Formats: sequence, structure tokens, C-alpha cells
Amino acid sequence: MGSKQTQLTTTLTVKQCAEVFRIGAAGARGVGSVLGGAAAKLMGNDVSGYFTPTNDSPFSSLDDDQPDFTVGAYVPKFSGGGQGNGTAVHMYVWDRGATRTVELYSPHGIGGGMHARKLITKVSDAFTEADPRVRVTAG
Repeated sequence: MGSKQTQLTTTLTVKQCAEVFRIGAAGARGVGSVLGGAAAKLMGNDVSGYFTPTNDSPFSSLDDDQPDFTVGAYVPKFSGGGQGNGTAVHMYVWDRGATRTVELYSPHGIGGGMHARKLITKVSDAFTEADPRVRVTAG
């Protein structure tokens, strides 16, 4: 299993980051995603929508820098959409006082890298539109 990720530094508030994520995730839904999602709903396999990512690692209690806000969105794909196939994108936000550190992460399986990269790019672009001073520090 692979992943795509990027890290941003922004002056947006945590609440504004959540709204930008919502806009970016919605913007990532192209025609294929809408059709795949509709097929999944018809077949009873729809798992799209927002969720709270969890850290199930036995070492998570040792992490002394937990994010202040986490959210994920599951975006359907056209290919295999009827079976509920899609890709998730996660956002982790740390409030650093004058700035927020935002990590975008999209895990994927074999053949899902292009969809994961698209999700990361769309959400990252939404941050650039909302905060022209945003800095991409990794990714």
C-alpha cells in the first residue's frame, strides 16, 4: 500500500482550514466520481463522505504532538464505483500559534496513486486559493 502526502503552513484558523478542506474535497469530485458514487448508492455500497481518521497504533499514546483537528473524506472513483471503490484523503491540523501546520495524506492501493495525487492536489490548491501566502513545505 502506498500514499501521497503534502505539508502546508498557513495563517488560516483551524476552522477556516476545515472549510477549505471541505471545498477542496468537493472540488475533487469530478464527473467520474459522481457517477461512481451514484452507482455505489444504487448497489448499497456507498461509503463516501466525511469521517474522523483514527490512529490505532499501539505507540500512539507516546505521540507528544497530537493534531488539534483531524478529518477525512472518502471520494468515490468511477472505476469500480458500484462496489464502493474510492480513495480517502485525510487532513491533520496543528495550531502553532501564528500559523497552522496542515498535513494532507491519501493512502492508496495498487493502481490508486493517480486518484490519491488528484485528491491531494485539489485540496492543496484550495488552500492556495484561500491563503495565497500558504507555504508548501513537503510533498
